[in-house]
Amino acid sequence: MTVTGGQHQMPKEPSVGARIRHERKARKLTLRELAAQCGISVSFLSQLERDLARPSVGTLHNLAEAFGLSMADLLADGDPGSSGWGRAAGRLEQSARYAEVVRADRRKTIIYPGSGIHNELLTPDLGRALQMMWVVIPVGQDTGPEPLSHEGEECGLVIQGRVGVWVGPAGEEEYYELGPGDAIYQLSKHPHRSRNIGDVDVLIVTAITPPSL
Repeated sequence: MTVTGGQHQMPKEPSVGARIRHERKARKLTLRELAAQCGISVSFLSQLERDLARPSVGTLHNLAEAFGLSMADLLADGDPGSSGWGRAAGRLEQSARYAEVVRADRRKTIIYPGSGIHNELLTPDLGRALQMMWVVIPVGQDTGPEPLSHEGEECGLVIQGRVGVWVGPAGEEEYYELGPGDAIYQLSKHPHRSRNIGDVDVLIVTAITPPSL
């Protein structure tokens, strides 16, 4: 994970394959064992470890869960826990006593390999009850065919672009098309996935509790 100057600079994509392989071997898991835990094929996992395939957001979430890591730590440079997404992650105003300001050019950023989708943390860190993110989905990109689900609840407000959102289990999915000013609320346990269906980058502000990264 690369820390950059907020929305003013596109962060460099991480090479996640070596990290996945390192974490798997550190836990003495075989390819077959880890693939079974994550609901993916052995061949696909092997391709991920060699950076020959693109992991969806859902697959990354499942891998992080299998390793007992946060998504931020799985995609971080350096050792797990070094991502800086814990307490005091946002390099805050030093004189703050009653409020904490995260400047636009000082946000922590995480980018998902292969898609260009990236999240910028608007709240100071992940050690709070609420997580707010500035989410960018480039033209033609999506969160992947595998839906994401986790504990909590979330709300998203579209700032720019048009996004298609699928919510619900396979065979019962509800589909919504959202544009600027539209908001969507859901229980995060319901499987969900998103796709940019417009001709400009989608910008969304999301609020999630408890933090999911």
